[in-house]
Amino acid sequence: MVILLIAVLLLDLFVLVKLIYAFRLLRMPTSTVEDADLPSVSVCIPARNETHAMTQCLERVVASDYPKLEIIVLDDGSRDDTSVLIKSFAHSGVRFVEGKQLPDGWLGKNYAQANLAQEASGKIILFMNVDTRIERYTIRKLVGHMVASKTQMMSVIPLRNDNWQTSTLMTPMRYFWAMVRHMPSRPRAVSNAWLVERQFLIDQLKSDQSLQLSMLLETCLARKLADAGKYRLVISNKVLGLRYEKKWSSQLETSIRILYPQCDAYTLQVAWLILLLALTLVPYVAVFWQPWALVPIVLQYAI
Repeated sequence: MVILLIAVLLLDLFVLVKLIYAFRLLRMPTSTVEDADLPSVSVCIPARNETHAMTQCLERVVASDYPKLEIIVLDDGSRDDTSVLIKSFAHSGVRFVEGKQLPDGWLGKNYAQANLAQEASGKIILFMNVDTRIERYTIRKLVGHMVASKTQMMSVIPLRNDNWQTSTLMTPMRYFWAMVRHMPSRPRAVSNAWLVERQFLIDQLKSDQSLQLSMLLETCLARKLADAGKYRLVISNKVLGLRYEKKWSSQLETSIRILYPQCDAYTLQVAWLILLLALTLVPYVAVFWQPWALVPIVLQYAI
């Protein structure tokens, strides 16, 4: 039991060091770019049965102060009133696109994003989930940093700063592994908000058919750009103002669905991850016999 507790303590310390490194590496710097140098941007939002979140999402995007912006929302076969809500924003410049029949050899979301890329006219595409929330200045700051850092793609780990509830806890847990396992040579990407050069995306979807069925399309694209230093993963902050609001049950479902792809489709990696997670629970049992087991427990809560 003592050996297991020592192993847990070392694991906790390792994770803490990795998180400190991640927060420094993924920090969002302040970048200022003149309006004349900002490229055109298409905000592209794939949606399916999103009546619970669509209105607030579009209200925030429409309020953006970005000078060269178009907004396109694709309704991917919703069975509720999502399409009605999207069309109600037509007077604010939101363009509605009806989803097409899914062909063989494509995942639904990847095909929706490919269609959005074809519909878009901006040099940069900002893909957003309906559950992502932005401030009026968020797009300007994101694109300004992308231009200043001369990258072709960037994704953003969101804040979660609303009232305490179960879903508030789930968000940092969901993005925890992306932060801990991210390396510049083998990067991770997140899907809630990511920017990419439109032509690069279109070219890659045409030349690499494996992307059509990839459950981690963003990560695959990021790794194609990693060697040239053309991709950045950043953590949102209060200055950037990019947040995320999603029910805990939906977050849990998503986390389970992408666990295998996040482990690079290796069964051994999944087994190793489950073993490590089980190991972290040892102190909660051992504390009844070994009071010093409180040390790794406190460290875990600090993390």
